[in-house]
Amino acid sequence: MKLIKKPIVIVGAGFGGMTVALNLKKLNPSLPILVVDSEAKFIFKPLMYEVLSEELSMWETAPEFSNIFSNLGITFLRNCLTKIRFDEKILEFCDGLNIGYEFLILCTGSVSNNFSVNGVDENCYFFNNLNDLKKLKSLLQRFQNNKTKKSLFVVGGGPSGVEIACKISDIYKDKFDISIVERSNEILGRNKIFNREEAEKALERKKIKVILNSTVKEISDQKISILDDSEIKDLDQDVVIWTAGVKPNLPYIDEQVTQKDGRILVNEKFQIENHGNSFAIGDISIIKGIEDLPLTAQIAMQQGNHLAKNIELLIQEKDLLPFDFEDNGEMISLGIGEASISALGVTLSGKLAFEARRLIYASKMPDISKSLKSTASWLFQKNPRLMTLFIKNRKQI
Repeated sequence: MKLIKKPIVIVGAGFGGMTVALNLKKLNPSLPILVVDSEAKFIFKPLMYEVLSEELSMWETAPEFSNIFSNLGITFLRNCLTKIRFDEKILEFCDGLNIGYEFLILCTGSVSNNFSVNGVDENCYFFNNLNDLKKLKSLLQRFQNNKTKKSLFVVGGGPSGVEIACKISDIYKDKFDISIVERSNEILGRNKIFNREEAEKALERKKIKVILNSTVKEISDQKISILDDSEIKDLDQDVVIWTAGVKPNLPYIDEQVTQKDGRILVNEKFQIENHGNSFAIGDISIIKGIEDLPLTAQIAMQQGNHLAKNIELLIQEKDLLPFDFEDNGEMISLGIGEASISALGVTLSGKLAFEARRLIYASKMPDISKSLKSTASWLFQKNPRLMTLFIKNRKQI
């Protein structure tokens, strides 16, 4: 067995990084593990929509990293990585701190991608972190007492765009005319058919307009310009929320590291080329030969779980195992108290799906909130199928 003299350093404590850290500690409690993140709190994005609607409180979905790691023997450092010296196995941070490592795991996630559209950064609201949530909520509340409807556009018809449009519609009722702008010919193009159909029904019920086959060309402080059927239309807007896509949030990477499509190219064991003790998972990585995986929390967690096992094998000087993604389905929020689930042979929609979704996500929280646990008993008694779904999902942690 290899002797670990320096820490295993995990840069990025999102779904992938958190899963690696917790599983590594379970597999080998004696390992020195250091987790570094620029934020103080774990951001459970799938439940941020419920914070916006006040179905959940902020503290329930954003636990402090220090609280999560304090009793596990894992060291947490809030800092920003500025440079990696792979040959020397040294990390440089923004405050001048240098740290050596035995194994390095990069999982710094993603940030919004403006796709070089003029006016996005200046005139749009986003929904990727707690600061985005606070800014958007503060803005929307200013329109609460308006007597005339305001025009609100959500750019991007993927899960984030659909979920946030449905929540805002339910929260603010008749305060906004809501439109979703999607460049392809359907919403939720990469999602399960059942969930797409349920989402389409929900949008129709809530009178949310869907503008398909349309590309945003520019956004000013009062207008959104959309290319539709070879014609540019300038539409009045009061609020634009940008959910059109993300890009890798890469730390400084030198020329030694191979990249593809702006992401770090790794092998099927997550190793960075020419650096066998360095790994990358989640949104910043792309696996050679498995290059079409979507950027989701489910995949990041499965990768984190698998990488923890591989690092333990590496310490034991055994062969590493290739990653094989297992599709456990998906869940989508469709407004206050509504959701759709297509997972592990179960399809649900409506209120029951909403409660099941909340519990399944709670099972994946690093520090499960008591308030989220409290509804479990009556819910499982009501539908035994949910117990199976919950247990299967819990095992993926």
